[in-house]
Amino acid sequence: MESNLKARIIGAVVTVLALALVLPNILQNGHFSREITSNMPAKPATPEWVDEKQGSRVRIELNSLASGAFKQKITAPDPRYVLQDEAKVLHIAGERGGLDEKGAAVAWTLQLGAFKQSKNAIELRDGLRTKGYKAYILKSGAGTYDRVYVGPMLQRSKAER
Repeated sequence: MESNLKARIIGAVVTVLALALVLPNILQNGHFSREITSNMPAKPATPEWVDEKQGSRVRIELNSLASGAFKQKITAPDPRYVLQDEAKVLHIAGERGGLDEKGAAVAWTLQLGAFKQSKNAIELRDGLRTKGYKAYILKSGAGTYDRVYVGPMLQRSKAER
């Protein structure tokens, strides 16, 4: 009986302490009515080709609609045509590797095969290494295939041979 009474007293004390911590936050309504300030930057300048009025809503009074006499006409803006698209510069890798924007070396690596049995991938890798190529094996994401790669090579023609 005495241990049961102790447990009830401890439970009551813990409950009162929890309520003492939580209730002030719940009952304090001034907490929610604080004004939130924002450091939002000013609206950026829109390009001249953007028609800001196009996205604005048109307010029409219900009485004027009911009478059938509406004064303002809504027209679609004239379409703007482009005679020629701007040519995009495609970056085609050259024959020789160099450095990219981040300062890393540009090199070529080729995948020569994907094998379900690791033994076949190891045989191909070892054969390529005896011929002087830098060959390595990577497992696929699911781990079901072993992929054999050769490289990196700084010259594209060597990688394609």
